[in-house]
Amino acid sequence: MVIFDSEVTKPGQISTFASIAATTLKMGGTVYKVKSDRSKEDKFYIYGNFQWLKTPSFTLVDKMTIGFPSGSGLYLPTSGGKVKQHQHRYSQDQQGNGRWIDYAIKYSPSNWEPSAGVAGSYDIRASTSKTKHKGYIGQYVYVPTSKNGKINIKITYGHRRIAGTPSVSVYPAGLSITPTTATDTRSYALTLTY
Repeated sequence: MVIFDSEVTKPGQISTFASIAATTLKMGGTVYKVKSDRSKEDKFYIYGNFQWLKTPSFTLVDKMTIGFPSGSGLYLPTSGGKVKQHQHRYSQDQQGNGRWIDYAIKYSPSNWEPSAGVAGSYDIRASTSKTKHKGYIGQYVYVPTSKNGKINIKITYGHRRIAGTPSVSVYPAGLSITPTTATDTRSYALTLTY
């Protein structure tokens, strides 16, 4: 584990207290344009995944976020008061032999913020040293065809080291894991041109 202790923190600056090493947690992600089902609007799919390469020390509820700048024009599809076109999943390979079992598939985000992103929660199940854990988060977003630009999308995984669940907050860069001394994080960056 690599510890970052920022001596100077300015208002609005995000400081990461502890990060998860790439040799412990593997992350990936992509964003691409899909055929839009709404006139005069473009549609994109944002996807992030994780896999623990080493057994996590604590089996609590972790979170993963997809965050993007609120000024980008991207927005989340909604219906009936809920965010739609979302999915996140947690799977476990109990014996480490390639036989994955899906324990939770959810179609609503655990957290969301208008035009800033979504989060998924992952209840990490008890395991042995052989057990493998993985999951993903996916969200469709829309943007008016008249808008264009280039933005960064930040996918962040948060793992708690003591009781509780990582909390999420909205930063200028979008929805993200709130940095605390009890939450380890790892991030993955994407660039979207639209």
